[in-house]
Amino acid sequence: MDPSGANEWASYALLYDQFRVVGGQLKLACCIPNNSSALNTIVRFAFDNDSNTPPTSYGSVMQFSEVTDVPAIWATGIKTVNFRRPVIKGIPQSENALWINEATPSVSLGGLKLYGSGATPSTTYWSFILDYVVEFQMRS
Repeated sequence: MDPSGANEWASYALLYDQFRVVGGQLKLACCIPNNSSALNTIVRFAFDNDSNTPPTSYGSVMQFSEVTDVPAIWATGIKTVNFRRPVIKGIPQSENALWINEATPSVSLGGLKLYGSGATPSTTYWSFILDYVVEFQMRS
């Protein structure tokens, strides 16, 4: 989960030394509404703390604690997928949820995963906006 593509990243990197992604929100708008022949299935989303390897089946997404299902194609409106790292008493529960140096954001593990059977890489199904929830801290 590398948030450094955000316009504000350079400003935050000047102020803070470390960060970690603790969650976020994905908003989807369907690009081909009312086209049931395009993809008539569901898409399953889950947040993986430790890996960004793409899932290969619906079952491989079900291993995660929070799963969201949305239709692959819908007529109108925005679909929202909220995600967060598992926490107990406010502490992220992943050995890899440690603080990451702001100079190397690409080493921040984890990913928002999705799987939908029948989807083809050459078709654009959605437009999206992805917002990260990020904690920052100074090194002591």
